[in-house]
Amino acid sequence: MTGTILRAACLAVVLAFPQVVQAQGAAPAPLAHAGPYAEHLAAPSRAAAISRGRQMVSDFMAKRGVPGLSVAVSVDGRLAWSEGFGLADVEQGVPVTTATRFRSGSTAKPMSMAAAAVLHEQGKLDFDAPVQALVPSFPVKSEKPITFRMLAGMIGGLRHYRIGTEDFFSPVRYDDVLQYLDTFKDEPLIAEPGTKFFYSSPGTNLQGAMTQAAGGRPFPDLVQALVFEPLGMAHTTPDRNEEIIPNRTRYYERTGGARTYRIRPTSWGPEGRPERGVLLNAPYTDNSNKFPSGGYMTTPEDLVKFGEAHLRPGFLRAATLRELFTEQKTADGRGTGYGMNWFLGKDAKGRPIRWHPGSSVGGNSMLILYPDQKLVIAVQTNLTDSNMDELPRALADLFLDGGAGR
Repeated sequence: MTGTILRAACLAVVLAFPQVVQAQGAAPAPLAHAGPYAEHLAAPSRAAAISRGRQMVSDFMAKRGVPGLSVAVSVDGRLAWSEGFGLADVEQGVPVTTATRFRSGSTAKPMSMAAAAVLHEQGKLDFDAPVQALVPSFPVKSEKPITFRMLAGMIGGLRHYRIGTEDFFSPVRYDDVLQYLDTFKDEPLIAEPGTKFFYSSPGTNLQGAMTQAAGGRPFPDLVQALVFEPLGMAHTTPDRNEEIIPNRTRYYERTGGARTYRIRPTSWGPEGRPERGVLLNAPYTDNSNKFPSGGYMTTPEDLVKFGEAHLRPGFLRAATLRELFTEQKTADGRGTGYGMNWFLGKDAKGRPIRWHPGSSVGGNSMLILYPDQKLVIAVQTNLTDSNMDELPRALADLFLDGGAGR
């Protein structure tokens, strides 16, 4: 089948049945692309898990009306599964492949933290340094200083994004992470530093400004040099609208969604409305205001490489990894379930996990590490609010439970 015919066939399927990737019980979707690991992916020990995983992906995409999705799984340092499903560009009929780049959303936060961790090991960044030690232009907010560690642990007292503002749908191009600080630096804290866990992307952007100051280079360049290049993350880059980024997906949303800051008001439907609604191009946004907290383009394979580097000492020292994965506590001693830009906990079967989700305009991401089993899984989509919280863990179960799943 020629490329033109294939694209036409793909587009016809999506326009006629936008929720369908493959028929129930059918062979793997023809849109799936296994990348350069076909021999390893076909190993008998993984065949049952991959087959079941494809069906689970198909069911999820049908239920949520997701145009395109990509998944990667590694076990003990080897890629066990990597595959793309559906369409990266619905209008042009371009299929998702393992090279398709999606918006990272907040899976950027652990990557930004990794750059800071490298600087910490080089003696250039003290995790307990107050903000003003590195960013003196940021106003002092309270008698108790806000430290880098607090920002990385979401206990710095800063707010998150707000509905109806340009926090999430930004039309502005920012040339420096310091510029975005002006949009919130004069606002009062929502809580005294260290007293309350409150998830804050602006706080992570302030953390990124501290990292930039410690590293002495523009923040995107710093992460490229300290993280992406050493880990071989060749398909990860800052999400700059003006640049030509190979294999960049298009971004989509659906009408009928609940009221959130992640979809435009014209897409909101009544609370609890079950319909998927109509597929739309997602609205424009410039993510240069949030490189540290959510502004990269990446692939599941690159996310898995990144996760692998955090399963054992090597890229980072053992002591540094312990700091990243130690649960922070509020002043009254309550655990937060969060380390330094990593969520910490256990799955439904009691296995320790470390993870971070990501929500963006036109996409969702999830990265999960199972440190005891040495398994890493990453899933990405090109649909706003695709609500895939359960899918990555269910797919991981297939590889952890011998392909049987839940």
